[in-house]
Amino acid sequence: MKKKILFILSMMLLMGCQSSQQPINKITLTQPATLLYFYIETCSECQSFQDDAIPYLQETFGDTLTIQQYDLDDEATQAIYEDVITQLDQFDQSLYGMGPMYALDGYFAKVGYTSGDEEYLVKDIDNAINDKALSDELSGLRFLYQQE
Repeated sequence: MKKKILFILSMMLLMGCQSSQQPINKITLTQPATLLYFYIETCSECQSFQDDAIPYLQETFGDTLTIQQYDLDDEATQAIYEDVITQLDQFDQSLYGMGPMYALDGYFAKVGYTSGDEEYLVKDIDNAINDKALSDELSGLRFLYQQE
């Protein structure tokens, strides 16, 4: 009887350790793109983006998406951050310096991150590169680059 209980508990433990994540669909962008990621070292949302979203994006897009990471507390980052902010249409200045913020260079930027939004972000990156509409799911605190 003890062996049966031990076996059942072992099986339950093994089943609980299996990943429930769906396999990642790899996407090759039609042109190379750059995602600028601005973070604050002590920000839990920023840490979540680094732990979850960045690996997901790297695995999905491979070499077609370059991700550049910038610490908002680093003075060297300020010029890069300011350059992005000045290119955004109607950026809300009350959000200035808040993290996380990511910007698909030349297309859009978004302040904030919610764990689990990776698939929406992948869709938005692919849509932006292919001149398609961006999703409604990530529209809050998203700013488009000004059209030249």
